[in-house]
Amino acid sequence: MTTPTPREASDDPGLRERLREGLAQAPTTGLEALESRALAQWRQRTAGQARPSRGALALLQAGWHQHPALYSGALLALALAAVLLFKTWSASDPALDELLQPDLLSFIAAGEL
Repeated sequence: MTTPTPREASDDPGLRERLREGLAQAPTTGLEALESRALAQWRQRTAGQARPSRGALALLQAGWHQHPALYSGALLALALAAVLLFKTWSASDPALDELLQPDLLSFIAAGEL
């Protein structure tokens, strides 16, 4: 059994005519059906999904889900900085300041007060 060479296959007038007829007919019905099915699936898939939120809060939430350890550490550092800033801005008690003086504490430790 011999396989036809490309020259032999191209010499077949019937094959050539069938190829021309096949190319001349536009497969619009098949493409339209495929397009409508693809659009229906796309609409069905996007209808079930929530729209992605935008903004600073959405960005923080996305970052939290991707790197929870990093964001936990950053949140802890911010909380510590807020506490330290609050401590410096809060009004100090003069009696407590007087008790924290080194000379008074040394007198108390020595038992003189």
